Amino acid sequence: MAAAMDFAVVTPEHVKFEGKAEIVVAPGAAGDLGALSNHAPMVTTLRIGVLRATVEGRSRVEYAVNAGFMQILPDKVVVLTDAALAAADVDVDAVRADLRRAEEQLAAKRGADDRAERDAVAWARARLEVAHKPAA
Repeated sequence: MAAAMDFAVVTPEHVKFEGKAEIVVAPGAAGDLGALSNHAPMVTTLRIGVLRATVEGRSRVEYAVNAGFMQILPDKVVVLTDAALAAADVDVDAVRADLRRAEEQLAAKRGADDRAERDAVAWARARLEVAHKPAA
């Protein structure tokens, strides 16, 4: 069993999670990033995706995160994000409708600046992944 470190997921509204984690895997801007106890200190940006952590050796927590930042210290990981949704927070039918709408809007752009549409698609897919439901 790996050594545990403090772990927190914080949004502007409140602390979504606070506890001990053995490993945290986050959607870093340059690719997925894992942090264990005694990791070298760093701060990184996060892209839209799924944040996962093994908590106290037995359970796994997952949140769809809408970008943000992650601070890693040897004994602590803090994720700051605009939104962090657990499976229970996801209305699957509404998210599937969001995904269809976002994909239609992305297809309509046809080469124009489509960052907002790509982000909307990524956010919908991350929420469905956390809910463990296929995009359909």
